[in-house]
Amino acid sequence: MKRAALKLPSAPMLMHFTRASARGSALDNLAAILSAGVIRAARRMVRGQTAAVCLFDAPLAELKSVLDRRNRRRYEPFGLAIDKRYAFRMGARPVIYLPSQEAERILEPAQYWRVVSMDLSKNPPLDWSFEREWRIASDLPLEPSLLAALVETWRDADEIYERFGGRPPCAGVIPLAELFGRGA
Repeated sequence: MKRAALKLPSAPMLMHFTRASARGSALDNLAAILSAGVIRAARRMVRGQTAAVCLFDAPLAELKSVLDRRNRRRYEPFGLAIDKRYAFRMGARPVIYLPSQEAERILEPAQYWRVVSMDLSKNPPLDWSFEREWRIASDLPLEPSLLAALVETWRDADEIYERFGGRPPCAGVIPLAELFGRGA
């Protein structure tokens, strides 16, 4: 009898999260991305000189622990869920988790944007692999029918609909607190 191959779960969507900045709240920044129709590449947290858009490859249910209030300095529950096949077609790829020195030995500097530093010998270990990060080395144009806005509460969902006259440029708006069964 033939054994079925083990298939680990993979999310059909990639997530991109916003957070508060000098320009506005995380919700304001989400609305600005939706208005622009593009996620702009940035160099924040990206090695080398190439700007990139950073995305999570995690099922929504796993995001509950990442979006915990104790992590708010890094992650806020506002963002976009983008069809993974579309992002792949646009050039998004999984990052490579490597120690910095190893990455510098085997990659050309123009490819450093693909690397997230990992060092398990440190105390505490440097390990972001739980994010299952993907990146694209350019701006990511948004296709409204292939994305959903992620917000914290129903009130935030209403705010997105109000800002866009009842027709936000996405397939829907998902309040994460409701999905997680508690405040995100």
